[in-house]
Amino acid sequence: MADADVAAVPSAKRAREVVRGSVEVRAATALEVFNVPLFEVPPMLDVRSSAAYAREHVVCAVSTPAEDGLSTECLFQRILDHDDIWGWLLQFPVVVVYDGDSEDRASWLVDTLCGAITDRAAVRGFEGADNTERLLRRLAFQCQQILLLKHKDFSQAFGFACASGCDWTCADFFEQHGPLPRCALLQPRVYLAGRQVRPTAGMLQLLGVSRVAVNADAWDVMDGTSGGGGNELQDRPEDAPGVLYLKCEVADRDDDPDILRVLQGAAQFLAAGAAIGGVGLVRLHGQSRSASVVCALVMLSRGLSVDAAWALFEEAGIRVDTRLVWWDALRRLPTARALEDAPAAAA
Repeated sequence: MADADVAAVPSAKRAREVVRGSVEVRAATALEVFNVPLFEVPPMLDVRSSAAYAREHVVCAVSTPAEDGLSTECLFQRILDHDDIWGWLLQFPVVVVYDGDSEDRASWLVDTLCGAITDRAAVRGFEGADNTERLLRRLAFQCQQILLLKHKDFSQAFGFACASGCDWTCADFFEQHGPLPRCALLQPRVYLAGRQVRPTAGMLQLLGVSRVAVNADAWDVMDGTSGGGGNELQDRPEDAPGVLYLKCEVADRDDDPDILRVLQGAAQFLAAGAAIGGVGLVRLHGQSRSASVVCALVMLSRGLSVDAAWALFEEAGIRVDTRLVWWDALRRLPTARALEDAPAAAA
């Protein structure tokens, strides 16, 4: 392995990118890791001490504690033990969680994983492999990226997605709450929900959401639900007490004449909530349509162009189908700030 390949992994202080063979290794933001997305349970290894893990850990993180030392055997056994029960979804980036006391251990773990991947770069198939070797070959086949995450950064941004204790409770967490929306913006806090997300009262309370912009129809207004135009009546979530809703009757297509009005109204609605410290959520049909609202909010609140607003949205690392973004309406939005008159909301 060349000297450049064994360079120290990027730390929180030196957030540079390193390519290790076929694997990209770099520091990641809490926002990026949350949007992997977290509910897909990406492979996440926490290298802090057992006590630190027990106090608080990212809900899907598996402890590979500092007390194990630099034992490759212990590391792979812990990874294998978890795989035997829960499995690893190795098509997602591997996330290594660390703190100030475990930065060197994080570097060692990345070195170990990259070495295992490099050693198996030319191996094909699983013939003759035991369970540990099969897992490492899967890692070599699928792992393209290792992200380093400082636990404190994630805890401060998404404390609701952290747990305490020594047990791995991720399955129970997502069984209770279902898939979480992505986080499109941190300041102001705005979540982006796709079709698989059900914005129930429990989920909105977990996220601290105070305002929701949703697609709806006349039945939703009468029944206190949302989802009209995209969900059957029996599948529509009920409105959460204490949350303000902007119910938008807009079709899931590009030629609806009300799209421009809906985008501007939803942006005003969310900005009014943000001005008093509120948290917003957007669920207008799918995730890509909803991204149009976030872009409109950034354009109108910060006076940015469509391209500049979209570039800011892309920093969140959320994958959308750009063909479904309402580009024509976004380009017709006024360029000046236009947030004085927020639309009325249904409590």
